[in-house]
Formats: sequence, C-alpha cells, structure tokens
Amino acid sequence: MKTIKSLLLTFMLLLCLTAQAQWAGEDKVVLRELDNSQTVSIGVQGSSTEICYEWTSHPTIVSTDLHQAVIVVNPQAPEETYICTRTSSCGVEQDMVKVKVLDSISIVSVTPLKNCYNSGDQVELSHFEIETYPPGYGTLVQFSPDHVYNNWGLYDADEETITFELSYNNHTSRKTATVNVYNENQTITYGESYDFVKFVHQIEAINNMVKKAKGITDKLNSFAKGISPCSPDFHLVATRPQATVIRTCCNDEQYLGFKLDLPYYDVFMAIDCYIPTTLKIPVVGGVDIHVGAAVGARLGPLSAIYKGKCSNISITVGAYANVSGGVRVSVADPDFLSGELNLVGEGGTNVTWVLGEAIDWHPVDVSLKIVGKVMALSFFTKQIEFQICSHTFFN
Repeated sequence: MKTIKSLLLTFMLLLCLTAQAQWAGEDKVVLRELDNSQTVSIGVQGSSTEICYEWTSHPTIVSTDLHQAVIVVNPQAPEETYICTRTSSCGVEQDMVKVKVLDSISIVSVTPLKNCYNSGDQVELSHFEIETYPPGYGTLVQFSPDHVYNNWGLYDADEETITFELSYNNHTSRKTATVNVYNENQTITYGESYDFVKFVHQIEAINNMVKKAKGITDKLNSFAKGISPCSPDFHLVATRPQATVIRTCCNDEQYLGFKLDLPYYDVFMAIDCYIPTTLKIPVVGGVDIHVGAAVGARLGPLSAIYKGKCSNISITVGAYANVSGGVRVSVADPDFLSGELNLVGEGGTNVTWVLGEAIDWHPVDVSLKIVGKVMALSFFTKQIEFQICSHTFFN
C-alpha cells in the first residue's frame, strides 16, 4: 500500500512539474499598426476543466472574460507584461508573458528552395523560404524579376539576383537572393543547308564556265537564256546534323546534357520569274524584275535531348509558303555576277510530337523580310536576310 501511495505521489509531482510549463504562453512580438489597433493572442489553450485561470486586469486586455486560458490583448507600449494566475490540484501558481511592439518590420532571411532554373522560367514566391521579424508577414513579400534569364553563354550558370521587398503600414524592408540559371537552348555548333539539285547544277555550270573560258569577250556576248522568263524549280534541301552541349535544370537538379538534331528535309516547288526590262546596258549587263513563289513541306529534325529525367525525343513536321519580289542587277550575265534585293513574305506552321507525350501544334507564323543575295561564277552565293516584322495567328 505504501508503495502505491508513493507511486501516486511521485506521479502527481511529475504532473505538477510538467504543468509548470508556461501556461501564460511564449513571449510574443507584434507590429504596430498606424492607429495602434494591433492585437495578439496570449496564453495556452487549457485541456482540463478542473483548472481555473485568472489574468491580472490590464488596460490593454481586449477579452472581457479574464478567466480564459487564451485571451486577446492590444499592447501599446514597446513592451507589455501580462500575469496569469492558475488554480489547480497543484495549488495556486503564477506565470507571466511579455509582448513586444515593434515600430519597424524586416525580412530576416530569404532561402531559395529550388536549386536551379532554366532561362525564361517563371519565379514564384513559394520557391523561397522567407523569415520575417515579426513572424507571419512572408506572404506579403513582393519580388522582382518574376522571370529569370541566362545572359552569359554556353555552359556557365548565370546568377540572377532576385530583390524582395516587404511593405506594410509605412514599414519597408528589402533583401536579395541569387539563383542559378542555365541556358539549355544555347548551341556550340550550327547547321548548314545543302541543296542537292542546286549542287548538281553548280557542277554543270562550272563545267560550262571552263568550256567558255577561252575568251571573256566571247563569253559575255554568247550568254543567253533562251528560256521563258518563268520556270518551275524543284528543291530538296537537307541540314547537316548538329550536336549541342547543354547545361540544364531538370526536376530541380543540375545536368550537363546534350541535344542531337538529325537532319531535317525540305521538299519544295518554287517558281521564279526574271522579267527582262529596258534597263539594259549592252554587253555589260542589266536590271531584271524578279517575282517568285514557293510552297513546301519539312520533315524533322528528329531531336534527341538528354537532361536526366527530363530527356525526350521529338519529331517535327511542317508546311510553309512564301512570295517574293524585287530586282536583280547583273554584270554580263546573271550567272557570272549578279546581286539581288527581294522583299519576301512567308508563313508556315508545324506539328511536333514528343514521344510519349501529346502532339503539339504550333500556331501559324508569318513574317516580312528583305533578302539580299550576291552570286558569282554560278557557284558562289552569299545571302543575307533582314526581318522587318512578324506575326502569329491562332496563338
């Protein structure tokens, strides 16, 4: 029996020692409002109906019932102290809690929760853990920029700086954080197009040039088209495969991956019309008006991208058309030396299928551009394009 009583007394003592934990609650911090209407709850919710609470009367207590375990106060001074008396089986005890009223707010720390971004990604507030003083104002933080970009180049990560600002009732605080941004679309090689039909024609032209090289005068006088001003022209154009090393962010992990683009094929039919004009300089050359149009289809490229769990393979199929008009100035013969300046309007659309995912149709894009071209000795061609404007339909 004595052993049982001893155990009960020990148990009651432990209960009382445990109950001596702060029933008035932890100290609180609150931000001062413009009209001093700031309020905060103090105390700890009681779990036993056998315990009686009584808070000492205080002019800043908002709650009308001072016998609740939790009350609401409206502190005014920089620091207020509130006393709670508790009556229980352990006796009569007192505890106190302090409430500080701050006249300023601050962002204590900003911790990025994402390890990396890809260039162009959107930034969200949930991507950061924000600690404020006083606590609880993190959701009011504004930040900029809201999209991040890599402006440096191929492999290097660009550290984009994000600025965070917290403004509340004339209280303002700022802090910055940096994030790593990768540019997975940068390439280290480029594709070059080859027109097989044109290549054959160039070989033939070179052969003809050799045959006619016996005399520049005879050549200048003997060149003649002998064909209609307008002629259809079939083309098959392919690109050279290209490999790209990329540094990318996938599922919040950094990867050094690669992108492999196999050739794409353009098949198109063009009609070119060089209409002779009266602006001719005998023997030396002249000016022609050029009008053209083309319609074609494109298959590819088949693109394989490795970037960890975000790897994919895609196939693109497209269609396009264009119309053009301009002038050509030639010396002796257009195949010998000529320069063109054309105004080109073009439009196209394509469908991309990423294996294992849905088919993605790209809107119709149209553009207007100026194309300049110089051709010499039938086989040397240099072309420069300058885009004037572009527009997207069905976006």
